[in-house]
Amino acid sequence: MKVAYARVSTIDQNLERQIDSLKKFGAEKIFIEKKSGATIEQRPIFQEALKFVREEDTFMVEAIDRLGRNYDEVIQTVNLLKNKNVKLVITSLPIMAEAIGNPLLDRFIKDLIIQILAMISEQERTESKRRQAQGIKIAKTKGVYNGRPKLYGPDAKNPQRRAVYRNILEELKKGTAISKIAKEYGITRQTVYRIKKESFPQF
Repeated sequence: MKVAYARVSTIDQNLERQIDSLKKFGAEKIFIEKKSGATIEQRPIFQEALKFVREEDTFMVEAIDRLGRNYDEVIQTVNLLKNKNVKLVITSLPIMAEAIGNPLLDRFIKDLIIQILAMISEQERTESKRRQAQGIKIAKTKGVYNGRPKLYGPDAKNPQRRAVYRNILEELKKGTAISKIAKEYGITRQTVYRIKKESFPQF
């Protein structure tokens, strides 16, 4: 059976494109993860997919970073699939989707490719974090860095969340309990505390 796994990432948020690509390669069952976890252990759908595959199945992903967030995680996933005798296909790499001919050479070359790609992926991720930290540092120096945009606030991108923010302010002015506000609007108490602290620092 051809089993596939797709998830959003900071680079590629287009799940539909991933799914179409995997289907073109014959995916029969696709596990879809919409929440990107920090580690493979924090991706429940990914763990479910790895448990689902059986001996002689094919496990398909579009890119190597779907297998892990760093070199060790990628190799860990690859070894797990090997131990289960599951074939790995990376659809964005034609050589990882086709047999080379000589089984021993095929395995050696693909193992080598995976190790190199895993190393490059981790280096790119590290470099991206370094550039991000550098950009934040420069922005702070210039006094233009305000941190991540808040989901609920006067400048929230989503108009519905801006409306919720205004409603929360009204509830806080009335003295409504934070736990009640959180429950009514389906948000965390921490978010309500944050809005209260920012808007009414005297309380």
